[in-house]
Amino acid sequence: MQAVDRLIGLLAPQVCLGCGSEGSVLCSECIELYLEPVQSRCAGCHVLTENFRVCSKCRTWLPLNNIFIAGNYEGVSEQLVKSLKFEHKRQASEPMAYIMSTVMGNLSPSTTLCPVPTAPKRVRERGFDHALLLSNSIALILDLNSNSFLRRKSNSRQLGSGRKARIAQIKGEFETVDETKIKDMSIILVDDVMTTGATLSATARTLKEAGAKSVSAIIFSQKI
Repeated sequence: MQAVDRLIGLLAPQVCLGCGSEGSVLCSECIELYLEPVQSRCAGCHVLTENFRVCSKCRTWLPLNNIFIAGNYEGVSEQLVKSLKFEHKRQASEPMAYIMSTVMGNLSPSTTLCPVPTAPKRVRERGFDHALLLSNSIALILDLNSNSFLRRKSNSRQLGSGRKARIAQIKGEFETVDETKIKDMSIILVDDVMTTGATLSATARTLKEAGAKSVSAIIFSQKI
């Protein structure tokens, strides 16, 4: 697929979402200009915390140590996500992964990245798993391992607008691929957008039930 991407890039060069220059979906200059880091906060209630730590109150329903947020779902960030997921521009994952890699700080070499699994139907429609692309790219940048520990059981979609409804709908949706590889591991989930947190809650619980030592997440953008 990389060879196909390169060929497409030659025939129809990518145009920067920020300045319109050819060569990339978002050039390095526009990364610095448009994407400002957000303040460290709890992803559940948005109260300011150190190192994007989930506060004790929110951990009752959002069982992760930290949820690193690269930006808010708006402007160029929103355009990047839509380019990747709905316009099928795989190259959009490259600037997204770079930006995400700058948010987490120093990580233990034993930390393993794990993409939040996409519904099989969506993967077939796009021709790729966007979360897997992001996870593998971040792993290359930070010299970490990326492993798909989880899979979805169905193509079901979350239809409820509220957090409680979505948590109820997605309960039991994920399962582990090989529990023997998860036990005592420090895992960071990888995804593009966080809305209510229901998906992160379900995937984190599944990993912890399989014996993960700790679970955190890195998210490109959050809807607030």
